[in-house]
Order: sequence, then C-alpha cells, then structure tokens
Amino acid sequence: MAFSPLSVGVIGLGGIAGGLHIPGYRLCEDVVLAALCDVDPETLARVGAEEGVTRLTTDYRALLADPGIDAVSVCTWPNTHHKVSMAAIAAGKHVLCEKPLAMDATQAREMRDAARSAGLVSGVGFTHRLTPAAHMAHDLITDGALGELRQVSAVYSFGWPNVNDRPWSPLDSKALSAGGALYGLGVHIIDMVRWWTGQEITAVCAQSRTFVPRRPLESTDDWRDVDVEDTATFLADLSGGGMATFSQSYVRTGVDFVQQIEVSGSVGALIYDQARPYDLQVCIGERMANISAGYGIYAPMWSTHHPETLFPMLPVPQVYRDAVPGAREGQPLRTFEPAFVDAIHGLDAPLLPTFEDGFHAQCVLDAVARAWEERRWVDVPTD
Repeated sequence: MAFSPLSVGVIGLGGIAGGLHIPGYRLCEDVVLAALCDVDPETLARVGAEEGVTRLTTDYRALLADPGIDAVSVCTWPNTHHKVSMAAIAAGKHVLCEKPLAMDATQAREMRDAARSAGLVSGVGFTHRLTPAAHMAHDLITDGALGELRQVSAVYSFGWPNVNDRPWSPLDSKALSAGGALYGLGVHIIDMVRWWTGQEITAVCAQSRTFVPRRPLESTDDWRDVDVEDTATFLADLSGGGMATFSQSYVRTGVDFVQQIEVSGSVGALIYDQARPYDLQVCIGERMANISAGYGIYAPMWSTHHPETLFPMLPVPQVYRDAVPGAREGQPLRTFEPAFVDAIHGLDAPLLPTFEDGFHAQCVLDAVARAWEERRWVDVPTD
C-alpha cells in the first residue's frame, strides 16, 4: 500500500538516535529524514553530512516551526523530554520519545493528554519489547498459558570489571536524568511486566543505594558527585492479585549485562533471558512440571532424581523473529520507527508503546522513589 511521503526530524543526536532512531527511519518506505537538531554544532554537522541531511539547527523550536515536518523523534536527555514533546504536539507533530517519558508522572500525564487531545500518534522507546523471546512470552501469558499469574521476578543490571572506576556521565545527574538505575533500567522491565501481564502495578515498597557516590570526570583529574541511585530494588502488588520483585543496578559486579524475568502462574511458568533473544524457557502443565521443575528424572546410578535443566529451552518461532524490523533483510534492529510510521498511516502497530504506557511506567517510578524516601508501602495512582 502506497502512502504520501512523511517528512521526519530527529531532535538529539546521541547514541540512541544514531543507533536506533535514524536507522529505523531508513527502514521505512515513503519516509524522508528531513531535519536534524542537536545543541552541539560539531555533532550536528557530522551527522548531517553522514546522513545527507541539510536542514540542520541547534534550536528544536526552529525544527518544529517547519510546517513540512510531520513527525519527530525526541532523543534528548530526560529533563527536556517534556518541553520538547509538548512543543512538538503544539506544532501538530507526531512524537516518538525516548524513555523515561518525563521527569515525573505530572509531566508524563500532560504529554499523554496533549497527544490524545490533538489526535496525534505517540510512542515511547521501550525497545526490549522487540526482543523475539519477549514477544513470545507476551503471547503465552496473554493467551492464558500460565494460568492465574502469581509471581514475577524481574532483574535488569549492568556491571564492569572495574565498576567503581567508570567515569561520571549525565546518567549520574538527577537534574538531567531524573534518577539512576531505576529510571534508566527499571523503567524497561516495569513496562515489560505491564505489557506481558496486562495488569497494573498498584503498590510498592522499595530500597535504594548509591554505592559509588563520586566518579571521575573523563580525561581530567576532577571528580563529581553522583546524586542518583546506582542500585534499587522494590516489591510490588499487581492488580490481578499477584506479586512481583524488581531489581536494577549499574554496579552489579561480575556481569556486563543481565536482563531476566521469571513469571510463575497456576499452571505454568517461563524464564526470559534477553541474552538469549531466540530462546525461551517454558514449563506448562503438570506433566512437564513434574519432570522439569520437580525432582526431575530418576538416575539409578546415583539413586537420586536429577533435573537436567530447570525448564526446557524452546526455540522462538520464526514469526516472532520476523516481527523485528529489518529481520527479513538479515539486519534486525530493535527500533520502533517502522511501527510509529505505520500508526501514523492508520495501520495496526500492536507492539508500539504509547504515551499511555510511558505515563503508567512513570507513575510506578514516582511511587518507588517515594517509597524508599519514606520507607513504607506507597500506592501507585491509576491516572
């Protein structure tokens, strides 16, 4: 189906723009990358030359004032998501914004309501939805294969061999990023659990730490304070009656990257590991549970039961692999630009998170932050 060409702009030209948003638009037919914006003139000139874009500006308002631009990606630091997105909506542009959606739920609610009132398409960069194993897990849970959901355990952490020596970055500034590991990592698994279960997180209690309170500035002898959490853990109630635990850290020693979610229901369970995007551990039904999650298979040599694995590892069917943009061309890219463009054209885009999803995730972030500050259970607002 042919559509009129869309002219798009990208605001903020850091790693996420160069790694996902710009390449994502390049995957779309009938889309013209028409304008770029960044506060750094050198970055702006370099990316403009690389992408063959001549409409360049250091002022996002100038880009948004262009009546020829139909939609924008907002790839700036979180402290500017609200003002840039609200200005884009006021200018009649569809908006795909990076996560977390805003600095707090009040801002996120304003963004959601403004996009809704204007009839504009919105999207949020919860890119891990596009992991094939995550997509398969969503369908299994949504179809009721696990039965009544009871327990969820979600972990998303980073670490380095010299984890204490990592240079200071804007991620370590509350004024720029709103928070640390909870806001940078936890927001992804909050969205994943909401998406998988179709349930809201209704109440939380939490704790956090800043284990490394100062970090060196790169290429200098200066140091800067870290005023956000580098580790956070919280318990949560789910609206369907189940319970969940979430753990996220930027300083988890011994791992480079770990994103794992376990979901247990009344008749089945699964284990998702983002490091294995094309496999999913699944245990469904009494017979499978007795073999895989019970005592396992009897081994006469040792006079004992020995489980070979916790759950069998199932390959993710091709339909989920092909759902990743660029997969059919042999270059899979976890980018929402194709779904965002489809939604603008009025097509179905079931995997695209919207400002509604971003708002509800932000409500959880706010409640968790309040819970650890006040050291108590906090209810999560529903709207």
